[in-house]
Amino acid sequence: MKDRIVELFFWFAAVCVASNIYLLIPIYTELAEGLSITYDEAVFSSTIFTFCYATGLLCFGPISASFSKRNVLFFGMIASFCLTLMITFSTSLTSFYLSRGLQGFVLGSFAPVAYAYCFDAFTVNRRTFIIAIINTGFLMAGIIGQLISSLTVNVLDWRAVFYFFGVCYLCLSLGAFYLLPDVLVQKKGKPVDTFTTGRLFQTPLILGLSITFITLMSFVSIYEEFAQYYVEQEKELFYSRCIALIGTPLSLFSSFWIKKYSLINILLTCIAIIISSFVLMILTKHLIIITILSLFFVSAVSIFIPSLITFIGELAGDKRPTAISLYSFTLLTGASIGPLVANLLSFQYVLLLFIVLFGIAFIFLLSYNKLTQNKIRD
Repeated sequence: MKDRIVELFFWFAAVCVASNIYLLIPIYTELAEGLSITYDEAVFSSTIFTFCYATGLLCFGPISASFSKRNVLFFGMIASFCLTLMITFSTSLTSFYLSRGLQGFVLGSFAPVAYAYCFDAFTVNRRTFIIAIINTGFLMAGIIGQLISSLTVNVLDWRAVFYFFGVCYLCLSLGAFYLLPDVLVQKKGKPVDTFTTGRLFQTPLILGLSITFITLMSFVSIYEEFAQYYVEQEKELFYSRCIALIGTPLSLFSSFWIKKYSLINILLTCIAIIISSFVLMILTKHLIIITILSLFFVSAVSIFIPSLITFIGELAGDKRPTAISLYSFTLLTGASIGPLVANLLSFQYVLLLFIVLFGIAFIFLLSYNKLTQNKIRD
C-alpha cells in the first residue's frame, strides 16, 4: 500500500508542478481584468514563468548532489507554497511578474531532484515505472492545469487558482517529508559532467535537442491558439480538453513499443501523426473535428516525449545526467516561447510553422536512421 501511495505522490507532484506552465492559458482575460493589464502582458507572464522554471531545472540538479534529495524536495515544496500564495497578493504587473518568476524558479526543484532521487532510492524496475509515472503526470498537467483553472475561475476568481495550488504544494511538502525514505548523499571522487564534453556535441544529439525544443513549444502554442480562436466556445473547449486528456496515459506504454518496434521507428511514427494532425486542423474549423485531431496530437506527444528522452539518453552515454538536464532546460525553454509564438501568429500560421519544423525533423531523423543502418551493414 505504501508503494502505491509513493507512486501517487510522484504523479500528483508532477501534475501540480507542471500545471503552472499551462494554467493561465484559459484565464488570460480574467487575469488581465483583475490586474488591470493588457491581454499581451498577461500572456508574457507565462513566458517569464516558464523561462525561470527552465533555469531552476538547471540549478537544482547540481544542488541536490550535495544535499539529501528528500530534503530538497521538501524545502522546494515549502518554498513553492509560500511563493504561490505570494502571487495572490499581487496588485501590479511588476509584482505579478516577480512572484511568478520566483515561483517558476523554485518549482524547478522538483523534476531533476525527483529523477535523481528515483535512481538513488529504488530498484531498476521500480525506478523505471516511477519515472514513467512522473512523465505521465507532466504530460497530463498540460490538460489538467487548464481544466482546474477554467473551472476555478468560473466559480471564484483568478487568485483562487493559486490558493488551490498553494495548498497542494503544502500537502506535497508533508508527503515528501513523511512518505519518502531518506537516502545517503553519494560522495563522488571526481567532478560532475560539464557541458563542454565532446560527446554532448554529436550531431544526432543536437538533432534530438532541437526536436525537444519544438515539441513542448508546439504543445503550448496550439493550446494557446485554441483558447484564443474558440474564445466564444469556452464550455465546448473545456470538454475538448477533457477528451484530449485520454491520450496522455499512453506514455506508460512507450517503453514496450520501443522494444517492439525500435526507438527511431516510434519517433518517426509520432512525428508523422503530429504533422498529419496539424495538416487536417488547417482544413477545418469545427471544434468537434479539432477535438478528435487534438486527441491524436496529444497521444503522439505523450509517446514521443519519453521516446525522445530515451533517444537523447542513449546517445549521451556516460554523460546522460548532463544530457537529461540539458534536455529538460531545452524542453522548457521551448515552452516559454510557445505563448509568444501563439500571440504573434494566427492559428493557421502556427500550424504551418510546426508542420514545417516537424517535417524538417522527420527528414533529418530518417536520414540518421538510414545512415545508422548502412553502418551496421558495413
